[in-house]
Amino acid sequence: MTTRRIYHEDPEASTFVAQVAASGPGPDGLTDVVLDQTAFYPTGGGQPHDTGVLAGLLVVDVFERDSEIVHRVKGDPVSGQVEGRVDWARRLDHRQQHTGQHILSRAFLAVEQAMTVGFHLGQDTCTIDLDRECDDVEVGKAERLANDVVIADHVIGDRWYDDASQLPPGLRKDPDLDGPIRIVSIGSFDATPCGGTHCVRSGQVGSIKVLGTERRRGGLRVEFVCGYRALEDYGRRHDALRKAARLLSAEDLRLPERVRGLLDELKEHRTRLEVAESAMREAWVTSLAAEAPGPLTRLLPGARAEWLGPMANSLSDLRNAPILLATTGENEARVVISVPQGSRIHAGQFLRELLVEAGGKGGGADRSGQGKLPERALSSLIDAWTKRVSEKGTTS
Repeated sequence: MTTRRIYHEDPEASTFVAQVAASGPGPDGLTDVVLDQTAFYPTGGGQPHDTGVLAGLLVVDVFERDSEIVHRVKGDPVSGQVEGRVDWARRLDHRQQHTGQHILSRAFLAVEQAMTVGFHLGQDTCTIDLDRECDDVEVGKAERLANDVVIADHVIGDRWYDDASQLPPGLRKDPDLDGPIRIVSIGSFDATPCGGTHCVRSGQVGSIKVLGTERRRGGLRVEFVCGYRALEDYGRRHDALRKAARLLSAEDLRLPERVRGLLDELKEHRTRLEVAESAMREAWVTSLAAEAPGPLTRLLPGARAEWLGPMANSLSDLRNAPILLATTGENEARVVISVPQGSRIHAGQFLRELLVEAGGKGGGADRSGQGKLPERALSSLIDAWTKRVSEKGTTS
């Protein structure tokens, strides 16, 4: 049988009574119910399905199968006459987003001849995919035109045609089927084939706000929200802006200027820090190179782990001896060793053996190695290093 679609006849109907045509087990312990008529919209055309209650059971999915609409519910099979109630907050949200998409798609076509080739109504935001790229100015023009249409509060209606040959000219896109075909019109601004649910006037959309764009394969993906989603998005962003402004002791709308100034200060401080750190490394290398000849082992408090490798390599060349440098932080020790050209020690293999015994891990090449281990095990690794370096000698 063919299910009568109340949502097309009256998109504002939230409750209805229907006769059960079929009811039986579905997947995952759910039940599938087919009615003679329904106000529940099934997934399709980029719009998610309605949810709500049917015969006192929670409706978790609605989909079309042939000419029937199947309601997947939590509970046992039902029969006879049942009452359905659509989750109206969800329906209203979907109507606002879907109608807003129609308006925004036509606005891009009117302003920049950009055709919509894809639409997705997500849980938080919506997207349309355009067949060409648009810059920020062009996007702004389309957004403004779309909101002009919302404010104009055009009547939104639909009309059915038996086949494509009867369709009026000027449609935004061609239909995907031969017939019957439903055309949704927004005043004289837009007309397009669509089977979804929409507002009855453009003013019900509330507002249309573009959140961002992304270039995709020669086209443009436009992310947007409409109606209450736009209001909620504004509220979240406004609260975040005010909190950030307070943290930085700035007026809301002067926050970018304040942040720019702080970034300039940060860049200056980073430059000074890099100079100071470079001088510290050079001083360490100079001081350590001047110590008594032979293998060298040092724990360098406050040193960054990435400093150890270059410093150890410089020292092994300057001193012509094996070098072990370490630093600690957050209960972990980082260790680097370096040996001079011609050493009997394979640095990476040697360090790996020491780390395994100390509960750490690491390795490296013939002249240098690095690794990490628990801080508490560092002293035992240094003892083992000192003993084995003495046993192996330093050069061939």
